[in-house]
Amino acid sequence: MEQLPSIDLVVSTPPPWRRSTPIQPTARPRLLRLTCQVNSNIDPIGGTGGVYYDFKTIGPVRLGADLRGTITDSKQGAYTFSRGGGARIYSTLGGIRATFHTPWAPVKPYVQVSAGLARSDYGLYTTVVAIPATTVTTSSGTTITIPPVLQNKVVTYNNFQYEGFAGVDVKVLPIMDFRVVELGYGAVNSFGTNSHNYPIGSLSSGVVFHLPF
Repeated sequence: MEQLPSIDLVVSTPPPWRRSTPIQPTARPRLLRLTCQVNSNIDPIGGTGGVYYDFKTIGPVRLGADLRGTITDSKQGAYTFSRGGGARIYSTLGGIRATFHTPWAPVKPYVQVSAGLARSDYGLYTTVVAIPATTVTTSSGTTITIPPVLQNKVVTYNNFQYEGFAGVDVKVLPIMDFRVVELGYGAVNSFGTNSHNYPIGSLSSGVVFHLPF
């Protein structure tokens, strides 16, 4: 499962080697890929909004917390023979991040591990009962059972999602960084006795703004 465009709000306290304001919003596009169990992978595109706060320095490493929410969808579902009902992945993740000081101060690589709740239809229809079965009695007294009418619908389910990220920010202005790339890989695990693991990956790039507070 991959995610493309996203917009994040970043809150971070700058490390001693970087002179900038503490709060930094970011904006970036994101692409996701979800590996499905039916016919095909799905590649929903959407947006992410979030905030991070860096709170502790250990040597050349700055530790922080990250919270982000993502909404992505696609017209193409997991079926190879049709578009189906499309595909949807919505998630809210919290995690821990680490930014590393480099010999070239403007370059700021980071890694992050996040987990949280995701909702998805996995690019598949869910068959539901549109009209329940009924029993009728004919004029001759014979009882006839009319079977239920089934219908394919788009239904999203709760899942546990975990994902690791690695990326690089480059300072381009006193108030702005360019997020060159962020790569992510993890999985979505559906709840219940028949749970299934869906590998997910993401790709994004964007901009980080430093706010004066």
